Amino acid sequence: MPDKRHESRATMKTVTLAEMLSAKEARKERQDQVRTAHACPIVSITINMPGPRKALPVLSELRDYAVSRLKEKLQVVYQSATDSFTGPEALLAVHGEGAEIKKAAELIEEEQAFGRLLDLDVFSAAGELISRQSQGRKRSCLVCSRPAVECMRERSHQETELTAAVHRLLNQFRAFRTRHISPAAERIGALAVEAMLYEVTSTPAPGLVDRVNSGAHQDMDFYTFMASSAALSTTIARCAQAGLNHQQPLNELLPVLRWIGLEGEAAMFAATKGVNTQKGLLFSLGIAAAAAGYVGKNSSLVTEEALFAAVTQIAAGLVSKELKQTAPGRTLTAGERLYQQYGVTGIRGELESGLPTVQFQALPALRAALADGLTMNDALIDTLLVISLNIDDTTVMNRHNPSKMKEWAQPRIQHALALGGMRTSDGRSAVAALDEEFIKANISPGGAADLLAVTWFVYRMTQQQADFKGC
Repeated sequence: MPDKRHESRATMKTVTLAEMLSAKEARKERQDQVRTAHACPIVSITINMPGPRKALPVLSELRDYAVSRLKEKLQVVYQSATDSFTGPEALLAVHGEGAEIKKAAELIEEEQAFGRLLDLDVFSAAGELISRQSQGRKRSCLVCSRPAVECMRERSHQETELTAAVHRLLNQFRAFRTRHISPAAERIGALAVEAMLYEVTSTPAPGLVDRVNSGAHQDMDFYTFMASSAALSTTIARCAQAGLNHQQPLNELLPVLRWIGLEGEAAMFAATKGVNTQKGLLFSLGIAAAAAGYVGKNSSLVTEEALFAAVTQIAAGLVSKELKQTAPGRTLTAGERLYQQYGVTGIRGELESGLPTVQFQALPALRAALADGLTMNDALIDTLLVISLNIDDTTVMNRHNPSKMKEWAQPRIQHALALGGMRTSDGRSAVAALDEEFIKANISPGGAADLLAVTWFVYRMTQQQADFKGC
């Protein structure tokens, strides 16, 4: 079993130029030994990692990815791997013609954006380096599109720029790794999709798409949401897998989820023919699923407290980074505009605070409704009303303004709840009437709908926690 203390020291150690030169000499000796022993071309794999720290665990995973891809394409007769503070390396002896092996190596370097961090050097059986430069091809800079050798020679970029570019590519690689979905991530993803489906099937949902009507929407219906939820099912499971995979501080997980989310959005828009049905829900539920994966991996129980704490850490700094810091002259998003005009933080503030509406309003309301014998549908509708009464719904405010939400919509919601909500015939009539009013007024409480889905997910996730022990 590897010594974790040694791994930690290697990860934190900074590397000097002399140490890198020494590692290069040792690598050359190993290359010569393997090439001579097997009398065939070799591939030497190293990682392009600017800066003095070269031994991050993710870099070894990237090296292993390159080895795996090479073995899929070529006949590998020998392989070895080393992990040291000077960075991970691998050495493979390969049967075949050197030029063809180089083509395969270049494809691996170029087929994914993060492949730019890989150096796959190919040597012929005679020991000659087969380089792309000798064939008039040059690798691009990590930061810009210019040839890397020119930027290095001119020192065009500061170390902070290089580091930021590398981190972006490493986060893309971390996102890519979530395409392998474990059984634990599948189970978390299934509960998340269940939450998405239960939200849209709850009827009557005032102003929202439900089983009966399309609410205050002209461009989508119940089946649009079915298609969207199906398209996002893999994405949500990948978010859970990202939490399961994560080894860094939790506040470094969100950039990985962003890359996964971009792929999910593309799948959603393809399924809905360009209609934005669940982009906001993908954001909030994706973070919740990632939190569940992380907690499930690191704890024997997935408790609400641990889940909400993980969400808070994942979303740390969201409001400051994404609402307060806007570039001058850029067209503001709806969320940015509402924050600047009214100080509304929306779902970002909710997530950064650990989903307080879900914790202290929605979950108690859901449990009380189910305990009182309400059907699942009616319990969810009552919970939706409670959420709508307690949040600044940016979907409503974007269509109208805060006063329309606070002075027009919320008093009507309060009236329906005061009549008993879904517990009484008068309350149910009031909810049905509320649906008609919201449709006529073009009010769609989409923010509340998203939090309803998150509420059901948290409820089910913690209810089924025994299934996730040791996941």
